[in-house]
Amino acid sequence: MRDWPTDPAFEMCRALADGADLASFAGGAFDVRAVVAGIQSGAHSGLLLDAVPWGNFAHGNDARKAVHLLHTGEGPASHATDVLGGLCANDSRAAVALAVPFLTSIATDARHPHRAAALGVLSIPARAQHFGVASRDELLLHRTDPRRHAPDDYDDYGVEVTGYPAGWSVAAARAAITAEAPVLLPLLNDSDPTIRIDAAYALATAADPDHTVRTALATRFAMEHDAIVRAALLLAAAEITGPTHIRRPSGGSVSGGETGQRPPKSA
Repeated sequence: MRDWPTDPAFEMCRALADGADLASFAGGAFDVRAVVAGIQSGAHSGLLLDAVPWGNFAHGNDARKAVHLLHTGEGPASHATDVLGGLCANDSRAAVALAVPFLTSIATDARHPHRAAALGVLSIPARAQHFGVASRDELLLHRTDPRRHAPDDYDDYGVEVTGYPAGWSVAAARAAITAEAPVLLPLLNDSDPTIRIDAAYALATAADPDHTVRTALATRFAMEHDAIVRAALLLAAAEITGPTHIRRPSGGSVSGGETGQRPPKSA
């Protein structure tokens, strides 16, 4: 395994540390947002896995191997998901953001044996640095509000442990999930309650200017009989709505406040 300082993107990070303008690297080979956008349309074919420049990003080859294991079903799914979740936990999201289009393809394949595992880690790179303790306002920093979103700045995320702009990684993951929201939305009606929970959790990270996701969450909440899934749907609605008042399907409201908690798993 190659050390991060020998990866190509390290030169970019070193230049940034020396005062280079982050915007000068936007759209290039080391902009994970651009790379993810480039692979988005071909991910469903399963043919582009080895064409992605995983090696340009820290631990990229580890992420590629994890996606390959999930895709082929070789070995326990936990081996792959532990790698992807561990990279995010260690503040190295860029390579996991590259995996999002492929994870979506697996998660939305009803016949795939690891679809639940893929869905469970799908949106990990799309959330705040300190997951579980972040306020609702901090959990999803990349909104469409121009007062908060600066396309080529560090936003509120700063840098990853490697020096890579963390905001780029989160933005790439969120953009990929937003693009795939139409194929993720039907999972809210899946027969498996765990799938419904994780679908809500993933969709909560999508940009939702037309309130399509919020409407879908409210609709599912109104017909959902599983109390644990209902709690997950409510938390997902709170997360995607932000620090405002959330309208319940029944007409009541829930005020904003601290969440930062993952929707609970079904027993």
